[in-house]
Amino acid sequence: MLQAFWFNFTHNLFKPLLLFFYMGFAIPLLKVPLEFPKAIYQGLTIYLLISIGWHGGEELASLSMSDLARASGFMVIGFLANTIIGLSAYFILRKATPLRQIDAATVAGYYGSDSAGTFVTCLGVLTAANIAYASFMPVLLAVMEIPGCLVALYLVSRLRATGTMDARGNMPGESLYKLNGETGHELDVLPESLGDSPAEDLPKSARVFNKKVLHEIFLNPGLFMLFGGIIIG
Repeated sequence: MLQAFWFNFTHNLFKPLLLFFYMGFAIPLLKVPLEFPKAIYQGLTIYLLISIGWHGGEELASLSMSDLARASGFMVIGFLANTIIGLSAYFILRKATPLRQIDAATVAGYYGSDSAGTFVTCLGVLTAANIAYASFMPVLLAVMEIPGCLVALYLVSRLRATGTMDARGNMPGESLYKLNGETGHELDVLPESLGDSPAEDLPKSARVFNKKVLHEIFLNPGLFMLFGGIIIG
């Protein structure tokens, strides 16, 4: 098994697909002034998400009930794993970096999610190397995208619930912290994307977890196209 792993590792590092991945990764490192056209990027993203979901849905349709139950178990594990990773990332960032609490929560949300781009690259490498993979992976990708959003929103809601966050998201003890008024109170106005009502009209528990935000999490364009492709497949 170790020999097979080493053979695949050494013989797939320089596949054209991965070489292009390396080239793209080098663009910001080398500060190359390249701007990829947004319309092409969006078109490719839509195509990839729908095609991945469609193929995964077709494969899922051929699974037996026992295989489907096993796939559901992996989805639960993946969801819990990403939730734990997101929360762990927050506490590590708080202890090991000078990031503001709200920034640490944001980065933790990224760590608690997965990457469709990396997923596509992995599928390409496995296909080129003729290595089989489970057919329910696209569904797992979609399920594991959700925890990061929920973790970030939960952490931010906890910070807001203290009532001491200033208008720029700073908390007491942070260098740029500035009270809203002489006595200090919670942020009075939320960005429009976080709710339909002013913050003072909402209970603290609803100022982040409200209908509009949850709709954006579970019905964002990426998940919609991925799950739509899966259902069609």
